[in-house]
Amino acid sequence: MVMGIIRASYSAFVISARNSPAAVAHLLNKVGVNYVLVGNQQASQDLAKEALRLFQSQNPASDVPGILPMPAYADLYSSSSEYPSVHDLPVSPPDLDAPALILHSSGSTAFPKPITYTNRRMIEIGSIPYYGEIDVAGLVFSLHMLPMFHGIGLMSIMWATTSGITVSLFAPRSPPLFPTVETVFQAAKATNCDVVVAAPAFLESWSRVPECVSWFTTRKYIWFGGGPLNKEVGDFLLSQGVPLCMGYGQTETGIVSIFLPAKIHPDWEYIKFQRRVTTHMLPQGDNTFELVIVSNEQDHPCLINTQVDGVDAYTTSDRLSPHPSLAGYWRIVGRTDDLIMHSTGEKTIPGPLESILMQDEHVAGCVMFGRGRFQTGILVDPKPQYAFDPVDEDKLVHYRNIIWPTVEKMNAYAPQHSRLFKEMILVTSPGKPFEHTAKSTIRRAAVIAKYDDEINAAYDRVEESSQSNIPAPVNWDTDNARSFVRAVVHKVLNHKVKDEDDVFNHGCDSLQAAWIRNTLLRALRDTTKANVRNITGNFVYERPTIAQLTKFIANVALGSVGSTTANIPAHIDAMHVMVAKYTKDLPRRGINVAVSARGDVVLLTGSTGGLGCYILAQTLADPKVSRVFAFNRSSRDGVTLQERQRSVLVARGLPDLVSSEKLTLVEGELADENLGISDELYKEMLQSVTHIVHNGALLPLIIASLWPSDLP
Repeated sequence: MVMGIIRASYSAFVISARNSPAAVAHLLNKVGVNYVLVGNQQASQDLAKEALRLFQSQNPASDVPGILPMPAYADLYSSSSEYPSVHDLPVSPPDLDAPALILHSSGSTAFPKPITYTNRRMIEIGSIPYYGEIDVAGLVFSLHMLPMFHGIGLMSIMWATTSGITVSLFAPRSPPLFPTVETVFQAAKATNCDVVVAAPAFLESWSRVPECVSWFTTRKYIWFGGGPLNKEVGDFLLSQGVPLCMGYGQTETGIVSIFLPAKIHPDWEYIKFQRRVTTHMLPQGDNTFELVIVSNEQDHPCLINTQVDGVDAYTTSDRLSPHPSLAGYWRIVGRTDDLIMHSTGEKTIPGPLESILMQDEHVAGCVMFGRGRFQTGILVDPKPQYAFDPVDEDKLVHYRNIIWPTVEKMNAYAPQHSRLFKEMILVTSPGKPFEHTAKSTIRRAAVIAKYDDEINAAYDRVEESSQSNIPAPVNWDTDNARSFVRAVVHKVLNHKVKDEDDVFNHGCDSLQAAWIRNTLLRALRDTTKANVRNITGNFVYERPTIAQLTKFIANVALGSVGSTTANIPAHIDAMHVMVAKYTKDLPRRGINVAVSARGDVVLLTGSTGGLGCYILAQTLADPKVSRVFAFNRSSRDGVTLQERQRSVLVARGLPDLVSSEKLTLVEGELADENLGISDELYKEMLQSVTHIVHNGALLPLIIASLWPSDLP
């Protein structure tokens, strides 16, 4: 669609559906959008509708952009398509300085800002592969995990037309397939990709799966970017023969590192710049430099925010450090604006959060850290009257407890990925005080460097022993394993759940899932000979009940489980066999003509569970469905159903569908009279529901009795 719009001599503005309605309304007004193409997913339609409502209320004198349906793949490429052929469009030389493509910044500190690519800039971006060190024509690039609103996704499409690369993507479908560690790997493997483009978080998960690592060693390049990769993971992959290389750039500048090097460099953290790019390094006083990209005849950054010797330039706000012995090689060490980029690609802005903690009477100073890590931590400098040696574990625990109420205020303000756990609160040692500038501000980089050992040790403790006070079983039979798993889950969640309950239905978030996983793996490492490196990082999501985790962990301890992805094809086959067997003689349901005319009305149970949230997303996206009643039990810890539903959707990378006009969230109890809901609502559901998806049954017990005996 983007390339077709440009071919028709219009400007395409690609907006991320992850933006808020307010951010989208801001972008529409800023750019002066005429039409908005919207897909058939309910979340996209809801986002567009609310954004246009805000646009109209905030800009009453402006024309509201029109909404057009996004053509589906079949609409454009079927033999009966009514859309005109590209050959019907006249060809005219474009104005090189006219806008062709518009992207936007991430909006980490404010509303996202539009970034305009002129036709001239498109040609410059298209020429980037010509300044690499190999001929990329004919190479197959896996772009399965790249969103097309992201710069590198669209740049790759440009390179397909200018340099002859072949791009591999998921097959068109509605709703589109969500990229996961498993689906991306299987798709890249199925299409025999030469180059796999991935985010650091995916590489960290793949590094634990021998099958993935082994296959990656047979590829030409595993190309990552978008955030820092954990050094231990990168070193491990390189030691196994994985051809690891990093791409570096920004939406404003395009890729500025060597596109693909002729050979893999052992110092994988360092990059070399393309010869077409003119760089200027501004010293920061600690052997780091801020990178500035200077315009030249071959390269004009999309945004200009400074000049170097009278020449237009773009200041990136990235701090780089030179290689100690190889001239021309640089390592990205951080941001001049102190933005913390996590291994997931998410960002934490430390300033506002640190300001909240600074209001605590026990705190003299603090610095957040977490670059390249899954979660954040904070280093706290106590006021003199509260100072102590953190080697004293009792005093450390006491200090964490007295500042915890303020930390909870930080967590209430912070996005989910920026929240702090107690174990990630470090305290300064009397012999290593904070360093300050002449303006009395903390020298952040120097402090983090000084406490590098303590920070690494903290992450190691989290990885190895999240809940070390829970003794691991000596004998990993089912009963002992169940008692241990139950104790871990209850400790992390801070309340009890039944063995068959989905933990995500009880408020478990991504960080708590990581703590459960780490504690279980620590126990296996300490008490068994199991090779836990074979275990992928998402097994808590795949087995979100105590009963399922118990069976899995007990099997791992006994050596009967290898890679967690090994039996996926067999399980899929088994599910098809089971469905065919138990639906063969089902009677056909009569059709209520009056109800059918209004569309299907679905009652879905368990929508806040790991599987239920996906069923909810697909059901809401179905145009035949007019309404969904999502039925769930009340939370014992007082969390509203809206909050729980939103949390599990976000944790699974799904759109926030809570505000969908189709959706009615219902709290009740299936065992109570009238489901424990009001008579009025019960009567409405009784008269309108056409389909029931009962996703709240005790699935492990039911499946155990139905599962084909000859299948795993």
